[in-house]
Amino acid sequence: MSDHYLDNLLPDFGEYSLDSILDSYRNRAAARPADGDPSPAQPAKAAEAIARRSRQIVMEALGETISQRGGSSVLDFDAKGLGELLEDDDESVPAPEEEAESAPAPEPEQPKKPRVHISPEGVITVDVDMPGEDEPAPEEPEEEFEEEAAPIPEEEPVTDERPRRRVRRPDDIPQGENPSFKDRFLTPLARYFATRAARKELQKAEAANWPDPEEYDAADEVSPKKAHKFYAGQVKSIRFRLKVCVFLCIVLAWISLRLPMAGILGRSLQTQAAVSMILLLTVMLASLDIFVAGLRQLLALQPRAESLACISALLSFVDSALVTFGQGGAMPFCALGAFSLTAALWGEKLACVARARTMRMAAISKAPTVLAAGETKRGGRFLSRVPRGLDGVVHRTEEPDFCQNLYATASPILLLASLLLAVVSSLGNMGSLFLHTFSALMAVSASFTAFVSFPLPYSMLARKLQLSGAAVAGYAGAADIGRTKRVVIFDEDLFPPGNIKFSSISILEGALVDKVISCTASMLLASGSGVSGVFMELIERRKYSLVQPEEFRIHEGGGLSARVNGEQALVGSAGFMNLMGIRLPQNMVVKNAVCTALSGELVGVFTLDYIPVSSVQEALVTLLSGRTQPIFAIRDFNITPLMIRQLFRMPTDNFNFPPFRDRYRVFSRQEQPGPVAAVLSRPGMGPLVDAAEAGRKLYAASRAGAVISLLGTVIGMITMFLLFRAGSYDTATAGNVLMYMFLWALPVVILSFGQSR
Repeated sequence: MSDHYLDNLLPDFGEYSLDSILDSYRNRAAARPADGDPSPAQPAKAAEAIARRSRQIVMEALGETISQRGGSSVLDFDAKGLGELLEDDDESVPAPEEEAESAPAPEPEQPKKPRVHISPEGVITVDVDMPGEDEPAPEEPEEEFEEEAAPIPEEEPVTDERPRRRVRRPDDIPQGENPSFKDRFLTPLARYFATRAARKELQKAEAANWPDPEEYDAADEVSPKKAHKFYAGQVKSIRFRLKVCVFLCIVLAWISLRLPMAGILGRSLQTQAAVSMILLLTVMLASLDIFVAGLRQLLALQPRAESLACISALLSFVDSALVTFGQGGAMPFCALGAFSLTAALWGEKLACVARARTMRMAAISKAPTVLAAGETKRGGRFLSRVPRGLDGVVHRTEEPDFCQNLYATASPILLLASLLLAVVSSLGNMGSLFLHTFSALMAVSASFTAFVSFPLPYSMLARKLQLSGAAVAGYAGAADIGRTKRVVIFDEDLFPPGNIKFSSISILEGALVDKVISCTASMLLASGSGVSGVFMELIERRKYSLVQPEEFRIHEGGGLSARVNGEQALVGSAGFMNLMGIRLPQNMVVKNAVCTALSGELVGVFTLDYIPVSSVQEALVTLLSGRTQPIFAIRDFNITPLMIRQLFRMPTDNFNFPPFRDRYRVFSRQEQPGPVAAVLSRPGMGPLVDAAEAGRKLYAASRAGAVISLLGTVIGMITMFLLFRAGSYDTATAGNVLMYMFLWALPVVILSFGQSR
């Protein structure tokens, strides 16, 4: 029977498997709606609606399919009927006599009917007589149905135009009547599966809470303390295996370079191949996690750099076995396969060391802040310190680096290119050396630096930043930093808490002390000025209360104006007070002072001392000599370029001090949508600038190392192909290829050490 007639007879349910039908409707019921999540306050209502719709769809699908057996509807439940079945499976139905009274007229006889078979596995198959066949359709006994007398509730409208019918259960069959095939097998089996599926749908819908993906990821993420413990434990397990692999690779390199060897090992190629094969097998066992990861990637048709190293080791092992038994005349490339696996193991160790240091820095900090990338409305990017939690730092640190993404794209191409070049280069008389040629090309494709181009500089950088109290969140954080050339400096970056103190407090005669201090502290706190911290300490020490400023405004000179308790209040420097027409006594005109006026009268002058920090001075020097452009979004009207020049004794010509309006509008702390780029465990400008500079260097070094690694691979494959095509097998030896690979790894190592200076 062709599929054409099945398509004409039955609705398109896809595969006619009961499990597939139920799974499809479960997935549809459990899928998240596209128009947004339901309100968390109404999970019961949403669960009930999903369960009701799921039961209705499942029952309609089963009833439509199984009804083809007799030309009439065998299963046709509504939501209410199925709910009754779930509550009480043994609930009785009307007597057969009542069913006979309300039974509808029999349907006209159909000459050809489909035949339904259900296997013990639950697979439904349908057989239909082809047009033109002479065999008559088997006669089926007429079924008795009872139409529901109860009206259908309005809140559950019927979507099917056919009359609602009940299922005749096996206990409804009159005594003496032989049960049909449907009564004996089809109806109980379908009822069992439908009831079970509906119960599962109801339980799943009731347990669904539709969490937000970002919140789910944050809740699912482990703490930095647990992540530090995990990665530190991984380092201990890898260190010993790495030492074993390095020792064996040195022996393999000695054999491949044909250095002096004693006894039969120095005279027999077969002995050298056998020893190389054993040593390579040991390296494969020592780096079994890398080897298995490469195999899994290959079987999943998603080869990466680990897959190239795995294939290279396997081909070299087989090639060495053939040479051992006298089937080849060239030294196998076992050393290169072993070095590739060892490099992958070394890269894994370096990555674990760097991540453990990053997680330790995040775990030991009592009040950590993060360095995040923000974006202005015009599209400009900038880095700034954001006082928020460490959610997402573990996931960001574990994201793949640029080299991994690059080789994820290039590995399938390199694999196919190696196979094609091996076939072409071994044509003719050299066809017997195909495996050796293929092994050489794959050995070149598995570059050593593909595994360490990012972990090596990252581990060095993490060790250096640990001293300054900062840590970069992996390659993802380095990419955010490297793509941003501007860093925003706030008040507490220049003067961390504790470096601003009161020199003197003058409250003019007739003014209330608590009123003046509360008004000044409230307006400075509303502006976000860095000097508000010292005023808040004064408020807490004297147990004053804050007030709510109204009609708050920021003036161009940095002064503040607002209406406080019905009075017009002004807070600013001595110059701002002169601009607003408020004269200061001659003895109160001082630098670094906060002046307060109420209703046009001067009521208080607070003189402050700004204590410079040596780490901030070093950070400013780094900004002057580096490529990162600082933007001073300072909200303290006392901090000016002249003040920085005098306190820190350095030029400020290249420092950008935007207008106060842009400092509040563009570089607001609340407009930081970017994820974590670095962790800052200490206050001040030193960790911020160190993380910004180190992240930029790490980003550049890792990308350059990945490009050099891939470029060396491509050039090496082309060179090997030309040598093999010309028959120069004596030149393309394992020792020469090993030296070539080490020469291409040298620039990556130099870049890694250079960025850590």
